[in-house]
Amino acid sequence: MSYILDALRRADAERERGSVPGIHTQPMAVASDAPRSPVPGRRWLWIGLGAGVGLVAALAALVATRETPHAAPAPAGAASASASPP
Repeated sequence: MSYILDALRRADAERERGSVPGIHTQPMAVASDAPRSPVPGRRWLWIGLGAGVGLVAALAALVATRETPHAAPAPAGAASASASPP
């Protein structure tokens, strides 16, 4: 039993010296003087979104200005041939 007590005392002594962090220790935040750089992927995200919105606007304008196709008129010879009896 004295071996166990000695081991516990040594573990407590090491913990008190600070070699092993305890359960309740808080990590220290390091303040940096350098300004934060923007996230590199954000620029491409905005470029992609802008291109997508432009493409949707172009397609909407194309659909809005498109003329609807009308039925082709019947040929003049076919209409007169059916109107007059032989």
